[in-house]
Amino acid sequence: MAVESSRSELDDIRVRLDEVDRRLVGVLAERARLIEEVVRFKRAHAMAVVDRRREDEMLERIQTLAGAEGLDPRIARQVLRAVIDAFTLLEVEQLGEDA
Repeated sequence: MAVESSRSELDDIRVRLDEVDRRLVGVLAERARLIEEVVRFKRAHAMAVVDRRREDEMLERIQTLAGAEGLDPRIARQVLRAVIDAFTLLEVEQLGEDA
């Protein structure tokens, strides 16, 4: 009986995790729409795809926000780094590497 109860509790946690993942996808979709605006702006102003200063600022800010939320800042930094890299790839595909 205890195993079934534990399994039910785990299932409940997994349902909540699935909901968080759904919200994460929604946030990523919103970010993708904003990146489309960035691409249009950079194209119109012949700007470079990569802005390392901006990326560094974003990573520092996310670490601070993570700490304030009780999240290990290393996790937040690693996730944001992956997000930046993925969206930069999309920008490169749309603007070209030399942009």
